[in-house]
Amino acid sequence: MIVRLATPHDWSRWRALRLRMLTDAPDAFGTTLAEAEAMPDAVWQAMLAPGSSRAMWFAEQGGVAVGTARAEIAPDRLRSHVYSMWVAPEARRSGAGRALVEAARCWAREHGACEVALEITDGNLAASELYRAAGFVDTGIRDVLRPGSALTTRTLVARLRTLVMGVVNVTPDSFSDGGRFFDPGVAVAHGLQLLREGADIVDVGGEATNPRATSITADEELRRALPVVERLAAAGATVSIDTTKAIVARAAIAAGARIVNDVSGGLFDPDMANAIGEATYIAGHLRGGSLAEVFSAEARGRAPLDWRTVADELADRLAALPAAARGRAWVDPGLGFGKGADPEVNLALLRRSGELGARLGRPVVVGPSRKRFVRRAFGVRDDDLAALDAASVTASLDGIAGGANVVRVHNVALLRAAIALYTKE
Repeated sequence: MIVRLATPHDWSRWRALRLRMLTDAPDAFGTTLAEAEAMPDAVWQAMLAPGSSRAMWFAEQGGVAVGTARAEIAPDRLRSHVYSMWVAPEARRSGAGRALVEAARCWAREHGACEVALEITDGNLAASELYRAAGFVDTGIRDVLRPGSALTTRTLVARLRTLVMGVVNVTPDSFSDGGRFFDPGVAVAHGLQLLREGADIVDVGGEATNPRATSITADEELRRALPVVERLAAAGATVSIDTTKAIVARAAIAAGARIVNDVSGGLFDPDMANAIGEATYIAGHLRGGSLAEVFSAEARGRAPLDWRTVADELADRLAALPAAARGRAWVDPGLGFGKGADPEVNLALLRRSGELGARLGRPVVVGPSRKRFVRRAFGVRDDDLAALDAASVTASLDGIAGGANVVRVHNVALLRAAIALYTKE
């Protein structure tokens, strides 16, 4: 049994499978067999036309399609809807249904959705059991199956687990790892190890962003980061490029990066909004036109920022994006950037992640790992990396409890172990 993404060339196979499913389960779908039989070829072809916000999978046995599922990201990008989920009678004990559900969930996570929703007809006990075992819960929403039908449907929703973003610093002056991964080959090996340890995303950065770091040119940043992006993307990783420069973002996307992680939210380079194309954009929060300005203002001291102010300023960053990019954007409250090492301010932002995300209608990324405020909050010495990682995991769990959708971390294995215990995965 394999599950694969359908391609536009599969449209006739999709039609045949759709007609079979409507014959097998006429009371499970919003379309009737007669309606499907009357559809012209162009309609079937359009269903499988390429698109970044929709996908279809086939479950196959011996090259024969025995199941299918479709998914589509809602316009607000927070929810993925699953449609046309069906497994042929001869394959219903093969695990095809579970595999199709997991394929749709993985795809939704990769596209920044926070939850997956689907509808089932009341009385469909087999489907109810499958989805319950997969973590779906009844929302209480009821609707008619289709106009004129006496059958009703239930809407079920599964919240997606928090994504883990592993950090790959290709820098000589990172505060967190002291340049251990500056060599591209070592950085790639580290990225692959993070994937094996459970990272969903690897975040590759060629310029350090700590208060003591030295700024570099775009050419130098590209020289450091681009080979690592290319090799990790070629290995199948979901790669994020950690940069504030539009020229670096463009090159990294061309090399295979699917996410642009910009701690400045576009403030350092106004061209960033035009550079991100089809990539997911992470808009970080800070104030100022450069890191030097950010940390200089921080040193002078200013009134603490609460989560509502951060949310309002992030809303301004999102408003500067093209509409399509805005719909794909994630937000980051920018822990430690202009918030100093003050545990109270940073932990408050971390613990209000869900409220910040709800206010903006966007998924939230948090990055407490090895930050200055974590050292101070937990009384960790600068030379005790093991204690710092343990403290970072505790802070990360605070973010997860607070509603964060993505956690950026250096020690993926430790966080994964903690999440497994914390959520009993």
